[in-house]
Amino acid sequence: MSHNHITLYFNGHSEIELVRSEFRTATPRAHIICIRGKSAGAFDGLGSFQWTAGVRAVCSAFLRLVLSERGTRIEHCLVGGKGSLAASLDYALSKSPTWLEEMFGLTPRGGLYARRLFSISNPNRKRPGPVAVAVNNQLFTCDEVSFVLNGRTLTDGAELILLLEAIEGQKPVETASSASPIDRSTNSW
Repeated sequence: MSHNHITLYFNGHSEIELVRSEFRTATPRAHIICIRGKSAGAFDGLGSFQWTAGVRAVCSAFLRLVLSERGTRIEHCLVGGKGSLAASLDYALSKSPTWLEEMFGLTPRGGLYARRLFSISNPNRKRPGPVAVAVNNQLFTCDEVSFVLNGRTLTDGAELILLLEAIEGQKPVETASSASPIDRSTNSW
């Protein structure tokens, strides 16, 4: 079975931020490029997104998919209550903002393709307790998700965990442990 593929491009110096995404759909076949900003500007024909909690949640969900499939201690679901990254993505999926369409496209029937990509428990927190969001592992495997930081593809589990922690905690890169792969002289990975 043919699957989707996503590559998430990050820059990180004082903080990690997503600057570009490339999403290839299996059905319908499409290659969608989306860049950070209020609009695509000079990049005519590309989508755009801002570095919001919803976009951070998308990144976190894909990192969690990869890390959980690789057998790390990381849970595959992004879980949280009001104001959390999980709640932000859940809200975005229910409200269909333009950035989700521009990042993932539409289904052949015109629905938001992102709704197929993510599974949600307790949508819109209709019941007491947190919402949980995960990437639909029927549509992605860890081999179909790539992360690039400062021009270098990350494959090491420890580096991916640091990236996840930076995104979820929005910690400056300098706060990572001294055992991290960060080169302190250039403040990059």
